Amino acid sequence: MPGAKCAHNIPMSHSVPSEPSPLQELNRALAANELARASSLAFALARQGELPIVELFGLAGLLGQAGDAARAAELYHLWLRCTDTPLLYAGWYNLAVLQMQNGDQREAEPSLRAALAIKPDFLDARLALGALQERLQQPEAALATWRAALAQIDPELPASRPQQLQALNHLGRLAAARRLYGEAEEALARSLLLDPRQPAVIAQWLQLRQQQCAWPVYAPLPGLREADLAEAASPATALDSSDDPALHLAAARRHSINQAAAPAAPLAGPHGYAHHRLRLGYLCADFGADGAARLAAGLYRLHDRERFEVYGFSWSSPPPPDAPASTAAASALAPAALAGLDHHIDLAGMGDLQAAQTLRAHEIDILIDLHGLDEAGRPGIVALRPAPVQIAAPGLPASSAMPAVDHVLADAFVLPPALAPHFTEQPLYLPHCAQFNARLDQPAEAAIVLTRAACGLPPEGMVFCCFHPQHQITPQQFGSWMRILQRSPGSVLWLGADSEPVRDNLRLAALRHGVASAALVFAAPATPAVMQARCQLADLYLDTAPRSGAIGASDALWAGLPVLTRAGRSYASRSAGSLLHAAGLPELVTHSERSYEDRAVRLATRPKELARLRNRLLRKRDKLAWFDAPAQVRALEQLYWQVARRSPAEAGIDTDVDVDTGAAAHGPAPCGKRDASLPLVSLLVANHASGAAAAAALEQTVRSALAQDYGHFEIIVSDSSGDDACRRRLAPLLKRQPQLRYHRAPALAPADNLDHSLALALGQYIAVAPPGEQLDADKLSRMMRYYHDYPALGLVACWRQACDADGAPLAGAPLLPGDTALGGASLAALLLSDEHGAGGALCEPAALLLRRDDLGAGFGHYQGKRYTRLAGIATLLASLNGRDCAYIAAPLSHYAPAGETAPAGIDSELELALERLTLLYEAHTRQHYLPDHARYKALLATRLAALATLATQHHAALATAALARREAIQQALRQGYHLLLE
Repeated sequence: MPGAKCAHNIPMSHSVPSEPSPLQELNRALAANELARASSLAFALARQGELPIVELFGLAGLLGQAGDAARAAELYHLWLRCTDTPLLYAGWYNLAVLQMQNGDQREAEPSLRAALAIKPDFLDARLALGALQERLQQPEAALATWRAALAQIDPELPASRPQQLQALNHLGRLAAARRLYGEAEEALARSLLLDPRQPAVIAQWLQLRQQQCAWPVYAPLPGLREADLAEAASPATALDSSDDPALHLAAARRHSINQAAAPAAPLAGPHGYAHHRLRLGYLCADFGADGAARLAAGLYRLHDRERFEVYGFSWSSPPPPDAPASTAAASALAPAALAGLDHHIDLAGMGDLQAAQTLRAHEIDILIDLHGLDEAGRPGIVALRPAPVQIAAPGLPASSAMPAVDHVLADAFVLPPALAPHFTEQPLYLPHCAQFNARLDQPAEAAIVLTRAACGLPPEGMVFCCFHPQHQITPQQFGSWMRILQRSPGSVLWLGADSEPVRDNLRLAALRHGVASAALVFAAPATPAVMQARCQLADLYLDTAPRSGAIGASDALWAGLPVLTRAGRSYASRSAGSLLHAAGLPELVTHSERSYEDRAVRLATRPKELARLRNRLLRKRDKLAWFDAPAQVRALEQLYWQVARRSPAEAGIDTDVDVDTGAAAHGPAPCGKRDASLPLVSLLVANHASGAAAAAALEQTVRSALAQDYGHFEIIVSDSSGDDACRRRLAPLLKRQPQLRYHRAPALAPADNLDHSLALALGQYIAVAPPGEQLDADKLSRMMRYYHDYPALGLVACWRQACDADGAPLAGAPLLPGDTALGGASLAALLLSDEHGAGGALCEPAALLLRRDDLGAGFGHYQGKRYTRLAGIATLLASLNGRDCAYIAAPLSHYAPAGETAPAGIDSELELALERLTLLYEAHTRQHYLPDHARYKALLATRLAALATLATQHHAALATAALARREAIQQALRQGYHLLLE
């Protein structure tokens, strides 16, 4: 249309998506885990001051997890420079956390201080600053920081309770370490008043009271009974306060490492490695530290480098400038100790998993932990099993109860067979003493000469001393010492004490016992050299109980000072006794409080006798095997070879060590091809006879044992004879045969010696060869074949051929004409019905091959009781345990029967009758053997009548017998008649 305007096509309005903002893009990148893109976006936003704190924390956390902590820290610094927000304090705090997690401790401190400058009441930052200062070895600054934190907290606010608990617990722990005992105890007590359900804090509080000699240690607190305190006691506290090994094991099982979930899988496999040299890994906080590490400092350089490669793993930091002199001296010893290692790996700064993975990467064959559950240890590393074999040389002298620890180093005195059930570890017995004693001279150590006057001692009179850590002093032990002083006029007691409050507590305790406080002289902590010089001034070292002082006693004996100890039931209470036996001074080992006190008073009033002991110790010291470090290391190496999870033949070596000379001997394998994949059989040879003839008989048995064609066995010789003839006779064999081990166990009775050899055994199966027995070469292989083919068997037995003095067979026949499977119930009924019938010979240990797990504490144990006259039957019944027996009719060994013995006395007859009766109804009531009631009651009536007749005939002798014997007979008769008439 003319004049009309052109129409424009104008699109209709509709919504168009806007471009996403940088913040939205950042969140999408974070959600998709696109860290590179997210990082680029976040840095751009941070430069503009527009990065929200939530995204900052989220991305920084992801970068840290991805191993790019430096990039995360850079982002924090940029954000802190460019952002204007009241939340800057939180950014500084999170940056500090990132820096601490990545080991940048020095950079973290100014970050925390920046957070506190912005927000002084920021308690989390103040608490973290205290923890950081402690790690930076600024203990006084850390204490001041935690005190300031507590001053800021309003105790009336429930929300502040977690922070208050944290500050109190930190303050109490570090104050105790700084010997500020009063402040430490107050802090921990306040913490427990706020929350009594803190087992770890209870344990610290108890240890603190022990450290102060604040008695009673188990003082109840509001909300905590004495039983609650005892239930939370640490393993160390349990050792200091009790001689009960069952309580020690229970405390170890309560330790956090044993309460934690088990690792998904061990880091090291079960089969070990095929290294030409065994790789030994010693795990120690500080190889120059005082205590056991100091005594072992010279050990590492003595290892045979042709057979062993020695690693050391440690994690300690240098001591702070204000550390005690003893700590500084120990640190100075570290370079000399480390020089004895082939490799030293520093685990400082690593968590337990990383540290364990480091050990695993070095393919350590045997890991030796020098701490166990003591405060300096890291059991979390050991729990991950970085090595196929792990051994405890425990700084804390008790079982760790850790499944990952296979063995514990011991000796025959410190861990007797009766104590073995209270250890989850298999004992490895050193021939003389379990304690390492390979000392190194202190660097630049000059001879120190002290005088009595300089030490505050009187010019004359008896000086008793004890320089053990003060936490080992119990009120019972202190009371014993006070009675000794009262009975020894003019004597003084010289004690180690690290603070004036401790000295005051001990002075007050002395006054309560009626002893003047002047009778106590105190010595401050000092270097080992000064402690040695102090021992030169004392007359007698008094050990503590129930926890013996192995380090202090060792130092005293090294200085030539006699030590008096009271040995108890536990490993911890027997340590000094072990040293005294090794030092040739067994007369200084007592076994009761009264005998301990009487012996101390006797020596105090008989100076010539005491002088003879001291002179004897000084004369013998350089000749004692315990102080012969090279010989001790050779014995230790022999044990390492015994337990290594490898086959020496596979590694191309065949070596052994002479336990006397320490010389390595190379020679042919003693028998057929070794096969470490087979179950290990331990062949026990327990000798108690003396003289040349006995030694010859023992050698004959050992040679026949060495000729076994079974591929994996060891021979344990335990010699309780009164002379050295057997050891000398076996010396050539010990040089050549790696599976032969010899141990002296003087004065043990035959049955106890057999149990001792069992405690030394490492095998899954146990065989016995009495001295004089001649074993056929296929004895072990034939008997083991039955276990292999029939795993459900309870035991395997064989016939032993009796021979005359010329070796000619004597009349006799096997129990059965051919190899036979015997039903367990039928065999048990046969043995219970007639102990001296045809089945009697079947019960001799030499006729049996037994599972180690079935033997329990030793031979002759059945249903918790030990039998002596019927030990064989008891052993067999315990092994059967409802299972069957395989009997081999062929004579697999030959022996000469013992000559006629003297008629049994009344005590022996009564014991036999009592055991017959007890064994019968234990087997019937506990395991339902002899199910025929009429037959069982007929046997029961016969046994009751026999015991009653003996009791009637010998009532006069019984009237003067031991009370325990009379009560046992009365109880057996009462119980037997009750069962008969029910």
